[in-house]
Amino acid sequence: MMYYIEQFVRNSIIGAFWNLREVNAVSTQSISLKESVKATKSNWPWVLIVLTNLFYWIGTTVRSSAMIYYFQYNIHAKALVSVAGGLSAVAVVGMILIPLFVKKTNKRTVLIGALVLAAISNLLLQVVGANQVAVVVLYCLGSIGTGVAAAMPFLMLADAVDFGEWKNGIRASGFLTAIGSAFCVKAGSGIGGFVPSKIMQYFGYVPNHAQSAHSLVGINFSFVWLPAILFLVAAIPMFFYAKFEKNEAAVQATLAKQH
Repeated sequence: MMYYIEQFVRNSIIGAFWNLREVNAVSTQSISLKESVKATKSNWPWVLIVLTNLFYWIGTTVRSSAMIYYFQYNIHAKALVSVAGGLSAVAVVGMILIPLFVKKTNKRTVLIGALVLAAISNLLLQVVGANQVAVVVLYCLGSIGTGVAAAMPFLMLADAVDFGEWKNGIRASGFLTAIGSAFCVKAGSGIGGFVPSKIMQYFGYVPNHAQSAHSLVGINFSFVWLPAILFLVAAIPMFFYAKFEKNEAAVQATLAKQH
Protein backbone atom coordinates (compact mmCIF):
# COMPACT_ATOMS: atom_id res chain seq x y z
CA MET A 1 0.00 0.00 0.00
CA MET A 2 2.97 2.32 0.37
CA TYR A 3 2.98 2.58 -3.43
CA TYR A 4 -0.36 4.34 -3.37
CA ILE A 5 0.75 6.62 -0.54
CA GLU A 6 3.83 7.57 -2.55
CA GLN A 7 1.57 8.31 -5.53
CA PHE A 8 -0.55 10.63 -3.40
CA VAL A 9 2.55 12.49 -2.21
CA ARG A 10 3.91 12.78 -5.75
CA ASN A 11 0.58 14.05 -7.07
CA SER A 12 0.35 16.50 -4.17
CA ILE A 13 3.68 18.02 -5.14
CA ILE A 14 2.56 18.35 -8.75
CA GLY A 15 -0.62 20.11 -7.68
CA ALA A 16 1.10 22.31 -5.14
CA PHE A 17 3.74 23.65 -7.50
CA TRP A 18 1.74 23.77 -10.73
CA ASN A 19 1.47 27.57 -10.61
CA LEU A 20 4.56 28.27 -8.53
CA ARG A 21 6.27 31.57 -9.30
CA GLU A 22 9.63 32.81 -8.08
CA VAL A 23 9.65 35.57 -5.49
CA ASN A 24 12.92 37.30 -4.64
CA ALA A 25 13.30 37.22 -0.89
CA VAL A 26 14.49 40.31 0.92
CA SER A 27 16.64 38.29 3.29
CA THR A 28 17.90 34.72 3.40
CA GLN A 29 19.09 34.91 7.02
CA SER A 30 18.51 31.64 8.85
CA ILE A 31 16.72 31.55 12.19
CA SER A 32 17.13 29.22 15.14
CA LEU A 33 14.77 26.44 16.10
CA LYS A 34 13.73 28.41 19.17
CA GLU A 35 12.77 31.38 17.02
CA SER A 36 10.99 29.09 14.58
CA VAL A 37 8.84 27.66 17.35
CA LYS A 38 7.87 31.20 18.35
CA ALA A 39 6.36 31.63 14.88
CA THR A 40 3.68 29.12 15.88
CA LYS A 41 2.43 31.29 18.74
CA SER A 42 -1.19 32.25 18.07
CA ASN A 43 -0.71 31.13 14.47
CA TRP A 44 -4.16 29.62 14.30
CA PRO A 45 -4.31 29.29 10.50
CA TRP A 46 -1.24 27.05 10.68
CA VAL A 47 -2.72 25.00 13.53
CA LEU A 48 -5.94 24.47 11.59
CA ILE A 49 -4.06 23.42 8.45
CA VAL A 50 -1.92 20.97 10.42
CA LEU A 51 -4.99 19.39 12.05
CA THR A 52 -6.78 19.04 8.73
CA ASN A 53 -3.72 17.63 6.97
CA LEU A 54 -2.96 15.17 9.77
CA PHE A 55 -6.49 13.74 9.87
CA TYR A 56 -6.56 13.64 6.09
CA TRP A 57 -3.39 11.54 5.92
CA ILE A 58 -4.64 9.20 8.63
CA GLY A 59 -7.87 8.76 6.68
CA THR A 60 -6.30 8.24 3.26
CA THR A 61 -3.75 5.76 4.64
CA VAL A 62 -6.48 3.80 6.44
CA ARG A 63 -8.37 3.71 3.12
CA SER A 64 -5.39 2.51 1.09
CA SER A 65 -4.27 0.03 3.77
CA ALA A 66 -7.68 -1.63 4.09
CA MET A 67 -8.38 -1.60 0.34
CA ILE A 68 -6.81 -4.96 -0.53
CA TYR A 69 -8.64 -6.75 2.30
CA TYR A 70 -12.00 -5.26 1.29
CA PHE A 71 -11.51 -6.19 -2.36
CA GLN A 72 -10.32 -9.69 -1.53
CA TYR A 73 -12.75 -10.75 1.17
CA ASN A 74 -15.80 -8.47 1.01
CA ILE A 75 -16.38 -8.20 -2.75
CA HIS A 76 -14.17 -11.14 -3.86
CA ALA A 77 -12.28 -9.15 -6.47
CA LYS A 78 -8.64 -9.13 -5.41
CA ALA A 79 -7.54 -8.80 -9.05
CA LEU A 80 -9.27 -5.41 -9.23
CA VAL A 81 -6.94 -3.87 -6.62
CA SER A 82 -4.33 -2.97 -9.22
CA VAL A 83 -7.04 -1.79 -11.63
CA ALA A 84 -8.61 0.53 -9.08
CA GLY A 85 -5.18 1.72 -7.98
CA GLY A 86 -4.19 2.54 -11.54
CA LEU A 87 -7.47 4.26 -12.38
CA SER A 88 -7.19 6.38 -9.23
CA ALA A 89 -4.60 8.41 -11.14
CA VAL A 90 -7.66 10.34 -12.35
CA ALA A 91 -7.01 12.36 -9.17
CA VAL A 92 -4.55 14.38 -11.25
CA VAL A 93 -7.50 15.87 -13.13
CA GLY A 94 -8.81 17.37 -9.91
CA MET A 95 -5.40 18.71 -9.04
CA ILE A 96 -5.01 20.42 -12.39
CA LEU A 97 -8.36 22.14 -11.85
CA ILE A 98 -7.45 23.42 -8.38
CA PRO A 99 -6.55 26.96 -9.58
CA LEU A 100 -9.94 27.21 -11.30
CA PHE A 101 -11.79 25.93 -8.23
CA VAL A 102 -9.95 28.36 -5.94
CA LYS A 103 -10.61 31.27 -8.30
CA LYS A 104 -14.34 30.49 -8.34
CA THR A 105 -14.57 29.98 -4.57
CA ASN A 106 -11.67 29.99 -2.09
CA LYS A 107 -9.06 27.60 -0.72
CA ARG A 108 -10.96 26.44 2.35
CA THR A 109 -14.11 25.69 0.33
CA VAL A 110 -12.12 23.67 -2.20
CA LEU A 111 -10.49 21.65 0.58
CA ILE A 112 -13.77 21.07 2.40
CA GLY A 113 -15.45 20.06 -0.84
CA ALA A 114 -12.66 17.61 -1.67
CA LEU A 115 -12.86 15.98 1.76
CA VAL A 116 -16.66 15.74 1.61
CA LEU A 117 -16.44 14.20 -1.88
CA ALA A 118 -13.99 11.61 -0.59
CA ALA A 119 -16.20 10.87 2.42
CA ILE A 120 -19.44 10.53 0.44
CA SER A 121 -17.79 8.34 -2.18
CA ASN A 122 -16.62 6.02 0.57
CA LEU A 123 -20.01 5.91 2.30
CA LEU A 124 -21.73 5.05 -0.98
CA LEU A 125 -19.67 1.86 -1.04
CA GLN A 126 -22.02 0.63 1.65
CA VAL A 127 -24.93 1.13 -0.75
CA VAL A 128 -23.48 -0.58 -3.83
CA GLY A 129 -22.37 -3.64 -1.87
CA ALA A 130 -20.51 -6.23 -3.96
CA ASN A 131 -21.13 -4.50 -7.30
CA GLN A 132 -17.50 -4.53 -8.43
CA VAL A 133 -17.85 -1.94 -11.19
CA ALA A 134 -19.59 0.50 -8.84
CA VAL A 135 -16.94 -0.07 -6.18
CA VAL A 136 -14.13 0.77 -8.60
CA VAL A 137 -15.98 3.85 -9.91
CA LEU A 138 -16.61 5.14 -6.38
CA TYR A 139 -13.02 4.44 -5.37
CA CYS A 140 -11.77 6.51 -8.31
CA LEU A 141 -14.27 9.29 -7.58
CA GLY A 142 -13.08 9.34 -3.99
CA SER A 143 -9.50 9.48 -5.25
CA ILE A 144 -10.27 12.76 -7.01
CA GLY A 145 -11.32 14.14 -3.64
CA THR A 146 -8.33 12.75 -1.78
CA GLY A 147 -5.97 13.98 -4.49
CA VAL A 148 -7.24 17.55 -4.26
CA ALA A 149 -7.25 17.34 -0.46
CA ALA A 150 -3.62 16.17 -0.51
CA ALA A 151 -2.50 19.14 -2.58
CA MET A 152 -4.42 21.97 -0.91
CA PRO A 153 -2.47 22.17 2.39
CA PHE A 154 0.75 22.67 0.42
CA LEU A 155 -0.87 25.71 -1.19
CA MET A 156 -2.23 27.06 2.07
CA LEU A 157 0.88 26.74 4.21
CA ALA A 158 2.46 29.76 2.50
CA ASP A 159 -0.40 31.87 3.84
CA ALA A 160 0.17 30.47 7.33
CA VAL A 161 3.85 31.44 7.06
CA ASP A 162 2.77 34.99 6.16
CA PHE A 163 0.40 35.07 9.12
CA GLY A 164 3.16 33.91 11.46
CA GLU A 165 5.42 36.70 10.29
CA TRP A 166 2.61 39.26 10.57
CA LYS A 167 1.62 38.05 14.04
CA ASN A 168 5.01 37.32 15.60
CA GLY A 169 7.54 39.08 13.37
CA ILE A 170 9.24 35.78 12.53
CA ARG A 171 9.18 34.19 9.08
CA ALA A 172 9.82 30.52 9.80
CA SER A 173 9.03 29.15 6.35
CA GLY A 174 11.03 25.93 6.67
CA PHE A 175 9.80 24.94 10.13
CA LEU A 176 6.12 25.73 9.59
CA THR A 177 6.06 24.08 6.17
CA ALA A 178 7.92 20.97 7.34
CA ILE A 179 5.56 20.38 10.26
CA GLY A 180 2.52 21.18 8.16
CA SER A 181 3.51 18.86 5.32
CA ALA A 182 6.21 16.24 5.93
CA PHE A 183 5.30 15.65 9.58
CA CYS A 184 1.62 15.24 8.77
CA VAL A 185 2.41 12.82 5.94
CA LYS A 186 4.72 10.69 8.09
CA ALA A 187 2.62 10.76 11.27
CA GLY A 188 -0.64 10.27 9.40
CA SER A 189 0.77 7.40 7.35
CA GLY A 190 2.10 5.70 10.47
CA ILE A 191 -1.12 6.04 12.44
CA GLY A 192 -3.26 5.23 9.42
CA GLY A 193 -1.35 2.04 8.75
CA PHE A 194 -1.53 0.92 12.38
CA VAL A 195 -5.20 1.56 13.14
CA PRO A 196 -6.91 -0.74 10.58
CA SER A 197 -4.62 -3.64 11.49
CA LYS A 198 -5.71 -3.35 15.11
CA ILE A 199 -9.38 -2.99 14.18
CA MET A 200 -9.31 -6.08 11.97
CA GLN A 201 -7.39 -8.00 14.63
CA TYR A 202 -10.08 -7.05 17.17
CA PHE A 203 -12.79 -8.32 14.81
CA GLY A 204 -11.01 -11.64 14.37
CA TYR A 205 -9.30 -11.28 11.02
CA VAL A 206 -7.20 -14.34 10.10
CA PRO A 207 -4.72 -13.90 7.20
CA ASN A 208 -5.15 -16.14 4.14
CA HIS A 209 -8.30 -17.81 5.44
CA ALA A 210 -12.00 -17.50 4.77
CA GLN A 211 -13.20 -14.68 7.02
CA SER A 212 -16.03 -14.91 9.52
CA ALA A 213 -19.01 -12.59 9.30
CA HIS A 214 -17.59 -10.73 12.29
CA SER A 215 -14.19 -10.16 10.68
CA LEU A 216 -15.86 -8.99 7.46
CA VAL A 217 -17.61 -6.31 9.50
CA GLY A 218 -14.21 -5.15 10.76
CA ILE A 219 -12.79 -4.97 7.24
CA ASN A 220 -15.88 -3.13 6.02
CA PHE A 221 -15.60 -0.60 8.85
CA SER A 222 -11.89 -0.09 8.19
CA PHE A 223 -12.31 0.57 4.47
CA VAL A 224 -15.74 2.19 4.20
CA TRP A 225 -16.66 3.94 7.42
CA LEU A 226 -13.45 4.89 9.18
CA PRO A 227 -11.85 6.82 6.26
CA ALA A 228 -15.14 8.67 5.67
CA ILE A 229 -15.32 9.64 9.33
CA LEU A 230 -11.71 10.83 9.33
CA PHE A 231 -12.22 12.87 6.13
CA LEU A 232 -15.22 14.62 7.70
CA VAL A 233 -13.26 15.26 10.91
CA ALA A 234 -10.44 16.69 8.76
CA ALA A 235 -12.91 19.13 7.20
CA ILE A 236 -14.03 20.59 10.55
CA PRO A 237 -10.96 22.85 11.18
CA MET A 238 -11.48 24.47 7.78
CA PHE A 239 -14.81 25.93 8.92
CA PHE A 240 -12.82 27.95 11.47
CA TYR A 241 -10.28 28.95 8.83
CA ALA A 242 -12.69 31.33 7.08
CA LYS A 243 -11.91 34.47 9.07
CA PHE A 244 -8.18 34.02 8.58
CA GLU A 245 -8.50 33.48 4.84
CA LYS A 246 -10.58 36.64 4.51
CA ASN A 247 -7.75 38.59 6.18
CA GLU A 248 -4.98 37.25 3.92
CA ALA A 249 -4.95 40.26 1.58
CA ALA A 250 -4.53 42.67 4.50
CA VAL A 251 -1.74 40.54 5.99
CA GLN A 252 0.12 40.42 2.68
CA ALA A 253 -0.29 44.17 2.15
CA THR A 254 1.14 44.87 5.60
CA LEU A 255 4.10 42.57 5.01
CA ALA A 256 4.75 44.16 1.61
CA LYS A 257 5.06 47.58 3.25
CA GLN A 258 7.40 46.22 5.91
CA HIS A 259 9.62 44.54 3.34
